[in-house]
Amino acid sequence: MGYKLHLMPKKIVFYTSEDELSSKVLRILNGLIGEVKNMAKLSSRDQWPAFSITSVKISLPSTLGKSEELECEIWTAPKSYEESLKTKYGLAGLPAVKIGDSVFIGEHALSIASDLHTLLTASKFTSAEQILYHLAATAKSLAEAQIEEARKEFELKEAPISNVFRQTISEKLSNLEKLYKEKKIDEETYRKMKKTYEELLGRA
Repeated sequence: MGYKLHLMPKKIVFYTSEDELSSKVLRILNGLIGEVKNMAKLSSRDQWPAFSITSVKISLPSTLGKSEELECEIWTAPKSYEESLKTKYGLAGLPAVKIGDSVFIGEHALSIASDLHTLLTASKFTSAEQILYHLAATAKSLAEAQIEEARKEFELKEAPISNVFRQTISEKLSNLEKLYKEKKIDEETYRKMKKTYEELLGRA
């Protein structure tokens, strides 16, 4: 395929807890383990303070003539230690998954778990190159989607602030007109303040 395997992710780490979405991710991953156990090395360990880690190393046939290993690591934490797990690995939420340098949370983690199950059990993906390239492409696509989501969220948050600001300045301008008509401020003060408010409105 012309792609370099050393540029593709060979380790995927899932972080889960006891929430509903984490449970869905774990069901998919446990199902995957059941289907690939004959071609995988399984191990498990516990880590302080209350984390359980399952490691699944899957040997994939390569078109280069040797096998490539994909490692899937699954971390689980009880609900009372969710914050500890999130703090330890800088996670914004759970469930989460790390592919290469990219971290995805929530529904994205579930999507990747499902995608991984399909990749490793569907006959059309027969080589390490195909599987690892597809995972890299999935990570890139989701990263771009997260950036776009963050941009839209920022714009939605900024819009109400801008609208409130404009409304406040407009009210001050209206009050200024009223004060001037009632001759409670002189013309010079009126003109200076009006100019300031109009400039602020122009920037909002």
